Amino acid sequence: MVYYVIITLAFLIAIFIIYGAVSRRHIYKNVDRLEQWKTEIANQPVADEIAKVKGLTMSGETEEKFEEWRREWDEILGVHLPDIEEALFDIEEWANKYRFKKAKTHIEGVDNQLGEMESHIQTIFKEVEQLIHSEEENRSGISETQERFENLRRYLSQNWLSLGDTAPVLERRLKECETLFSSFHEEREAGNYSRANQILNELNTGMSREEEFMRTIPAVLVDIQSDLPAECAELEKGIEEMEEAGYVLAHYDFLTQIQQVREEFPDLQKAAVNLEVEWAQERLQQIRSFLEDTYKTLEKEVEARRFVEENVHETRQELSRLEEQVNSLAREREKVEVSYRIPGEEQQRQAEVEKNMQTALQEWRVFQDVQENKKQSFTGLKKSLDHIKKEMGSLEQNIRRSKEKLYTLRKDELKALDTLRSLRRQLLQDRMTLERSFLPKVPSSLLNEIDAAEERLEAASSILGEVPVELGRVNASVEDAEHYVNRVHQQLNATVEQAKLAERAIQYGNKYRSQSSSIDDSLKEAEGYFRKGYYDEAVNTAVQTLEQKEPNALKKLEI
Repeated sequence: MVYYVIITLAFLIAIFIIYGAVSRRHIYKNVDRLEQWKTEIANQPVADEIAKVKGLTMSGETEEKFEEWRREWDEILGVHLPDIEEALFDIEEWANKYRFKKAKTHIEGVDNQLGEMESHIQTIFKEVEQLIHSEEENRSGISETQERFENLRRYLSQNWLSLGDTAPVLERRLKECETLFSSFHEEREAGNYSRANQILNELNTGMSREEEFMRTIPAVLVDIQSDLPAECAELEKGIEEMEEAGYVLAHYDFLTQIQQVREEFPDLQKAAVNLEVEWAQERLQQIRSFLEDTYKTLEKEVEARRFVEENVHETRQELSRLEEQVNSLAREREKVEVSYRIPGEEQQRQAEVEKNMQTALQEWRVFQDVQENKKQSFTGLKKSLDHIKKEMGSLEQNIRRSKEKLYTLRKDELKALDTLRSLRRQLLQDRMTLERSFLPKVPSSLLNEIDAAEERLEAASSILGEVPVELGRVNASVEDAEHYVNRVHQQLNATVEQAKLAERAIQYGNKYRSQSSSIDDSLKEAEGYFRKGYYDEAVNTAVQTLEQKEPNALKKLEI
């Protein structure tokens, strides 16, 4: 028992020693990494970077930045890095004393401190570069900006007349830019390069805006003062000429809208002078769209008038022709109703045709009144005429269908008469076939079928003779008669064939009568069935008897 306890204690001690060795090794590696990182930070060329600004004017912003960067770098070298050196020494001591948790906590803290130092150094580098770059931009950009400014002043002078009342406003704004030039030079000489760069950007932005004004304002003024007023006058003249030519345009209220546009021109002129160019351009575009839409509407009026004048006479004639067709259809229906029962659906359609005809005539009278008294524009007249023509097309189709239906009624009656004649001929031929077959007796079932077929033919003839003729009942009765006549034909053929087969079987079996009394008796039984008209039983009895001698007797008899 003691032995196992000793072994366990030794094992636990070994694990503790191994854990301590591994943890210390890991901590020492992190200390070496942090030491190397600290050295790299200390060797950063911060002083050299800061010294670059000494070539600039050391006053104002530049001097303040230089002193700030140098102070921060001295603080890193003189305070923060020595503190980190001492912290790394403490971490190693804590590792040797197995205080691994505290050592790891301080490693994380040193790691964060070094990261912040490196980030701060990069910020210093970036600020130095920005300051130097600002001075380079100021030095190279001011000449271009000054030249651009002079070009703008010359352009303004050369285009003074085309800029109209906006020219003095633009001149005043350019003078305000001169103040910015003075501020730029003052800030630069004071070493405030970033502020000078901001002013330079403001100058360039302002001049881009002024350039845009000078480029767009002449066209805006031409629209306000010349082009659009002329277009309005031309459009007014065109509207007046069209009204004199018979066009109805008052409901469009174009002249009032054009006058409202005219009243806007002074406000647009003021907007241009106040350099509210974007709003003025947008409103001018809306006015142009209104004028274009008005021209398109007038063009549609011209096209509509041409359409109306080209189609009104033709439509009047077509309407008269359709009215005559409707009257003709009514007369035809009266004739047909004497002998036929017209289906309810067709009666409803013809009533709808007459109603639609009256509606079309009413719409045409309204159209004529509106046209003659100039109560509507030609666009409205065209729409009404299109509707009337569409209704006429639908009306003509219904008239044609109704005429076809009336013709179909007569055609169906003739077809039913022909079918009945054909069925009577077929039934007569079947009777003659039955007589020529010389059957010893006709089966009662066949006689019943013949009687039933004759009854159906008589019934169909009776229904067809009724006045008015109801074709639905006629067709149903004819189909029923046809069914029975066909059944008679099929049953007659089957009966005659069975009688012939029975006769052949009995005659074929006569050669075996003397060989067997049972065969003789069976054949006599088959003969009895034959004489009574039971031909199926006669065939079955004779064939069964023969197959006692010849197994394939039926096949021989059917050949």
